[in-house]
Amino acid sequence: MDDARTDGRPVTRRRMLAVGLAVLSVAAIALGAWVLVRGPQYPPASDTATRQDVRAATERFATAINTYDVTDLDPYVEKVKPMLTEDLAEQFEVSTQDLLAQFAETEIVATGKVEQVAVDSVDADSAVALAAITVTTEPDNIEFGQPRLRWRVELVREGDEWLIDNFANVTVDREPQSAPQGGEDE
Repeated sequence: MDDARTDGRPVTRRRMLAVGLAVLSVAAIALGAWVLVRGPQYPPASDTATRQDVRAATERFATAINTYDVTDLDPYVEKVKPMLTEDLAEQFEVSTQDLLAQFAETEIVATGKVEQVAVDSVDADSAVALAAITVTTEPDNIEFGQPRLRWRVELVREGDEWLIDNFANVTVDREPQSAPQGGEDE
């Protein structure tokens, strides 16, 4: 009598399979609807807009800090400081006045051009980017610093803005000279 139901029909495997598939279908539809309502959840590193913001902040900074006139440093400092965290801004202001003021007699005007920026890592409140910068100077017979720079730039998010927290020169090894191709048979 265990096999009988109240309507008199026995429970069959086919009926159990149909009920199981119906329950599974309802669960799949509910899960699909929940995913659609919730929307995609992207980690900060894969968010294209965040990566673009980091790239843009790095490019603005690298261009600004490498574009200056040693005879007029106040506008230079005022242009770069807002891009920096508070601690780095203080260090920058002191070092700029001391270092670049020594070259006022040369009247060097430098122009930085960012060739490329690559985002190395991003999370919710920090990022690391790599920047390749070319610097030209006027007068062109005076070279101040390196004409080509590679920097590792560390950024932090403060509110909706990415600020530069640290930056350092990255040394680039020159490509090794390849051995000449010989025509000798071995």
